[in-house]
Amino acid sequence: MSDRKPIIGVFKYSCCAGCEFQLIFFQHYVLETLGTVEIRYCRMLQSGGVEEGPFDVALIEGTITEQWQVEQLRKIRSVSQYVIPIGSCAVCGGVPAIKNNEKEYAIQSRVYEDTSKITSIRAHSVDQYVPVDGYLKGCPMGERDLVECLTSLLLGKRPDFIQYPVCVECKLKYNICVLVAYHWPCMGPVTNAGCGALCPSHDRACYGCWGPMKDANARALANRFALMGLGEDDIFRLFTEFGEPTIEWKGAQTRRSASGVPSPGR
Repeated sequence: MSDRKPIIGVFKYSCCAGCEFQLIFFQHYVLETLGTVEIRYCRMLQSGGVEEGPFDVALIEGTITEQWQVEQLRKIRSVSQYVIPIGSCAVCGGVPAIKNNEKEYAIQSRVYEDTSKITSIRAHSVDQYVPVDGYLKGCPMGERDLVECLTSLLLGKRPDFIQYPVCVECKLKYNICVLVAYHWPCMGPVTNAGCGALCPSHDRACYGCWGPMKDANARALANRFALMGLGEDDIFRLFTEFGEPTIEWKGAQTRRSASGVPSPGR
């Protein structure tokens, strides 16, 4: 990038907007980093849109759930040097993608009396539609990853994101393993680190909000849960709580949902 301030656009789709709020809540050194860039567009802060481009970096929040979002996302990709999904919704489908476990019309009719004007499509992550240049994982996204992303791009290098499970962070914090010691259904062994083992550090099992770790042995963890007495429905929910399973988690899916939709991995 040149000596001018890099131009950033922050775009929001189907989500709670928690990741955009993080831009406000993060500590001063993140704000100092943001001070070295120009935020040309952010839906929660100002009007505009894709027409404000071109962008050096486009941060995309939210799951893609409507066709117009797909079309706009492709336009964003065409005017952006880097496209970075932020948060679990954009990275792996997040909570909105839970609906993919049932047929679309069944979900719509459960919520809306008149579905004739509903244009919703199946919920998917950003990288299902356009190439991306990295991921800011978490629900909401993590402070460390945001700093790493922005500073790396400012220096003209590709960000270096964490590629190991939450279990590593537990060991670094000398946490007792809640899966082994307490037999709690912990998703830490298959979940990408970055949260600082937040839940296990407060005597709670990890529930996978950072999304799947690359090459995770999901089948082994699902078998462990079964030996602990969890039923297929419970195991299925654990692996789909933050979106439809990617290839890293598909091996854990063994059932078909009540709607008749084939379970992932079939």
